[in-house]
Amino acid sequence: MARILIIEARFYDHIADGLLAGAREALDAAGASHELLTVPGIFELPGALNLVLAAAAHGNETARYDGFVALGCAIRGETDHYHHVGTECMRGLADLSVAHQLAFGNGVLTCHDEAQALNRADPKRKNLGGQAGRACLRMLAIKRALGLAV
Repeated sequence: MARILIIEARFYDHIADGLLAGAREALDAAGASHELLTVPGIFELPGALNLVLAAAAHGNETARYDGFVALGCAIRGETDHYHHVGTECMRGLADLSVAHQLAFGNGVLTCHDEAQALNRADPKRKNLGGQAGRACLRMLAIKRALGLAV
């Protein structure tokens, strides 16, 4: 059974709820176990993932996971903050995913407005949380097929 860590940003609770519900549903449907780590916003997602990877590298068995799902949302506001936070989050997650050969699903939304975010987060609509969960599981299957994961 796969053991997955969901790292979620709770800046927009009502959007995070939808993303998390979709991810959990996808992982449950596949029979994967999952745990949750919550951070304040999407900027903290790469840092939290890096801390978990460091703990696992230092022998912390409870920090060892087969895959990871990142969830969160940035919505365009009156300033450039959304752009900078979104860019750094995505860059950080991509860099860690590649450097550590992670089975990873990215469910971080960068949206122009709240309506767009709600549509993408809702498990009954776009369900990007579910898509991120399934992406993680697919990448784990690829790792296993290549002999890179047990």
